[in-house]
Formats: sequence, structure tokens, C-alpha cells
Amino acid sequence: MLTRVLVIAVAWIGVAAPALPREGAASLTGTDAIAARQASMDMSSVVLRSMAAAVKTGAEAKTQAYPAAALAKWAQIVPRMFPLGTGKNETAGDTQALPAIWKDRAGFDRVAANYAAAAAELAVRAKANDRIAFTRQLVVVDQACHSCHEHYKEGMQSPPLDVSSP
Repeated sequence: MLTRVLVIAVAWIGVAAPALPREGAASLTGTDAIAARQASMDMSSVVLRSMAAAVKTGAEAKTQAYPAAALAKWAQIVPRMFPLGTGKNETAGDTQALPAIWKDRAGFDRVAANYAAAAAELAVRAKANDRIAFTRQLVVVDQACHSCHEHYKEGMQSPPLDVSSP
């Protein structure tokens, strides 16, 4: 079941990323951008929590290399998922993206870069099959998520990741 959830989650992240606007390409509508980022954020949460569940049950870190690499790939494009005009009350789409994203773009880009770096390190630790370091890095990635959400997202935040042994 866990493997199926991970495969579905990674597939959704893979579907959302190619839909992003590229230089010289037609861009998404604001509503499309919101839908794509919300689906991708949900999937990244599922992937992160599934990896935590796997290590809690004793899985080797290397078994999480693919989802960790997919999460790292997604993390690199997060800032592009927030084009101008896609904040709360700026489009017909329902979003929790606060205006602070665009008012403090440098700050947003900085916390997004921290998330990307943390996710990239998670992938490295998974590939190295270092279960202890991988487990610690899961917490770092989760903290990076919360750091961004604390300043740039309205509404309820997910609870901190639990990687303690059962």
C-alpha cells in the first residue's frame, strides 16, 4: 500500500512539473497555476510522510531514493509555481498563498531555496543508504516546509513530521 501511494504521489509531481510555463511557451492561467501548485504541494506532503512512515517501520533509506529524488526535483521549481496574479483575491482560484510571497519575493525565494537544498540533501542521504542521516534530514525538510508556510501560507498547517520509532 505504501509503495502504491508513493508511486501515485511521485507520478502526480511528475505530471505537474511539465505543465509549468517555460521561456517562450504559452503560460498557464492563474487558476491552472493554483491548481497545479496545490496538487503538487499535496503530493509532496504525501511523499514526505510516506517516506517517514517507511523509515519508522525499519525500511532502508535506499528504498526511498526514488521518492526523495522526485521531491528534490519538485522543490527546485516551487518558486515558479507562484506567478504574479495568483495570490489570494487576485484570481478566481481558491488559494491560501498570501500576498507576502510577491511583496517579499526575495524572502520567499530564499525559503524556497532552503527547501530545495534540504530536499536535495535528503535524496543524497537516501542514495547513500544512511538511514540515521536520512531520518534526520526528513525532519529538516519538514521544517523547511513549515518555515515557508509560516510566512507565506494562510490557514492550517500540517503537524510536524513524526519519525520516532513505533
